[in-house]
Amino acid sequence: MAQAKSNSPQNDIEQLSEQISTLRADIATISETLYDLGRSSGDAAIDGARRKAVDLREEGERQLRAARHHAEEMGQQATDAVRAQPAAAVGIAVGVGFLLGFMTGRK
Repeated sequence: MAQAKSNSPQNDIEQLSEQISTLRADIATISETLYDLGRSSGDAAIDGARRKAVDLREEGERQLRAARHHAEEMGQQATDAVRAQPAAAVGIAVGVGFLLGFMTGRK
């Protein structure tokens, strides 16, 4: 013989209370998981930004060293040119000075 399930209002209220408690626990677990996910994503973003900053700094330093090296080479070439042809260097310097004086002079 099949037993009829008794659904008394008190029994329904108790089941509903248990389900609400289960839901609260599940929501708390979901909230903790989302918080941890957000925190780990934030930490990953911060780490990525730090790595990028280090990479950019290293690239900037590399570019600075290359620019210094290039400037030193050009300075050495200028020095060599003046030593090889001092009269031409003096003539060029006088010509550039005359042009600058003419352009900045009052009229």
